[in-house]
Amino acid sequence: MIAKKEEGGLYYELEDCRKQNKGGVMSIMSFQKVGSRRGSRISPERGFTLLETIIVVAIIGILTVASWPSIQNSLTIRGIDNAARDILTTIQLAKWQAVSSKYSHRVRFAQDSAGWTYRIEIEKPTGTWTLYKAGMVKRVPTDLSVTLTLPSDFSVIFDTGGYVSGFDSTKNVIAVSSSKLALLGEPSIRRVRFFASGSTQFIKAAS
Repeated sequence: MIAKKEEGGLYYELEDCRKQNKGGVMSIMSFQKVGSRRGSRISPERGFTLLETIIVVAIIGILTVASWPSIQNSLTIRGIDNAARDILTTIQLAKWQAVSSKYSHRVRFAQDSAGWTYRIEIEKPTGTWTLYKAGMVKRVPTDLSVTLTLPSDFSVIFDTGGYVSGFDSTKNVIAVSSSKLALLGEPSIRRVRFFASGSTQFIKAAS
């Protein structure tokens, strides 16, 4: 015999399973869930169709294309800022090394076929300049232009007291610029200025 029972909004089937034994007949009722009030069948979970997936991918592609100029602009700004601040940090490191080691240090810029490089050099012994550390030659990204307002040897020299040797207030600027930012109307120049005391300044300017 099969009966139905409702409990907690769910329907159950009751099956009467009879088992014969010596003492007589024992009835065992078993319950089986068959459905809910909304129906006796439970619908399987529905996934995304191919058309829905194509539409979502298309929307993401359109948004990416629309925002790409802004992303590229942000990357260019970050690139020029990082390049200028790396130069500033290198100058500060040369000053610190001169004071701590009691040997003069300098930051020297040089140009080759691939663009501009710079490195820290130590004067040891006197009159002989050598690379401060192997592999410490850095390069300005090739998409940036470099303008140096420095002494003729393109160097910034620090004595053992941390002061700039032979300081000239008309030759104390390193500038990097981006033609891409200039076309976009953004501030396209970053200047690193240093002073006789060895202090430095970071300046953002329009072309």
